[in-house]
Parts: sequence; C-alpha cells; structure tokens
Amino acid sequence: MTRLRRPPGVGLVTDEAALYAARLPDGPIVVLTGVAALIWSEACAGDRETVAERVARATDAAPDAIRADVDAFVTDLVARGLLE
Repeated sequence: MTRLRRPPGVGLVTDEAALYAARLPDGPIVVLTGVAALIWSEACAGDRETVAERVARATDAAPDAIRADVDAFVTDLVARGLLE
C-alpha cells in the first residue's frame, strides 16, 4: 500500500477552474485542470494502486482503458517532485 502526498516545499493553490502546483521557490507552476486535477486529488486521497479505479469511477471510464495513462501521469508528477 503506497499513499502519495504533496511533499514539503510544494505550493498548491486551487480554485474552481484548476489546481496550481509548484516546487517553491523556483517553480515552474504546473496547471492541472479536468481529469489531470482529478488524478492529482485521487492520488493524494488513497492508495496509489487504486488511483485508476477511482478515476475511472468518477469519469465512467473502464479502469483497464485508462490505467496505463493514469499510472504514467502519477509517475510523472512524482518525477517532477510534485508528489511523493
């Protein structure tokens, strides 16, 4: 069981249109909207292993159809230092 979170030193601002995340103080600012913001939220809300299932449920997609893309996006957020 792996739980992701926003690491220290990452700023986060949300509004009704987007989620803005940046490694502080130098950035860059990453703007997440739509499904990207949903993936971030689900990655921080539960086990990493079930992010695709939770995103699929929220979007009425088939988990197997989106799993590779969701996993790749989460891996990219970790690589950028925006999640740990």
